[in-house]
Amino acid sequence: MPFITEEFLIPYPKKAFLFIMETLKCSQKESQKYLDKKRLKQNNLPIHKSQTIQGKVELTHFKPESMYLEPIFITPIFAIYDKPAKLLVHPKGYSKDFSLCDDIKSRFGKEANPVHRLDYETSGLIMISIKKSYEASLKMLFAKKQIQKIYLALVEGNIKKPQKINLPIRNPNKSDKYKDLGIRSLISPEGKISITQIVPIHYNKYTDTTLLKIIPITGRTHQIRIHLSAIGHKIIGESLYGVNEKTARDYLENKSLIIDKTSILRLHAQRLSFVYNNIHYDIKSHQNFKEDL
Repeated sequence: MPFITEEFLIPYPKKAFLFIMETLKCSQKESQKYLDKKRLKQNNLPIHKSQTIQGKVELTHFKPESMYLEPIFITPIFAIYDKPAKLLVHPKGYSKDFSLCDDIKSRFGKEANPVHRLDYETSGLIMISIKKSYEASLKMLFAKKQIQKIYLALVEGNIKKPQKINLPIRNPNKSDKYKDLGIRSLISPEGKISITQIVPIHYNKYTDTTLLKIIPITGRTHQIRIHLSAIGHKIIGESLYGVNEKTARDYLENKSLIIDKTSILRLHAQRLSFVYNNIHYDIKSHQNFKEDL
């Protein structure tokens, strides 16, 4: 249960930020974030930064619980998880759903964090930093494109030849996200350069599907999903791009209760290759994505 709300009795007047620092054993900066996000309340009213408090208060905070996921690769600096599909990486709002951060922080401590993104629907490899002091250098590997990421995907139709998809993607701004289906990114001449290399591995004539090896040259949000939908080869299980508006709305509103295999997005982060501190790493997923198909 990632977020919990606990009640505390404060017998003597105390500054709100000090109470949070002592209770959660966190820094003053972290304590101020809790107050900024209105996670400390008294009589259902949020408590402000400079406020002195006494009596009963309620504090909502992230309390990780282990999901017993084992990292597949661990060093003193970073670890690699093989994330299953339909698992959040970060907690969403005050959701009680588990996220990968639950397992990361319960295992390595509160300083541990993911250093790149992987969609809720997407399975496969994700890197985490074990200490805050390592996080910036690991994130820089991704920012400078010094990590090669290889994905596998099962898509509709027959793709016969390798190709490079070069279509600019415009991500929604803050105001777009509150509009109907505004959260979707779009192929647009106003977007940023977005390039995806795809290589067909196997075509199944009985299901009319192609298994692809995919190398994203750039790293836009939902890039692989958007690009494959744009060329008419939607990923199997895709519910946001290349589908009718009702399906997309149901997906965004979590109304779909279908739990069969066809509802799983068939996109998998298969491999990470990079050099860090003069050591070359080439890490492959342990999940049997091909066999599952």
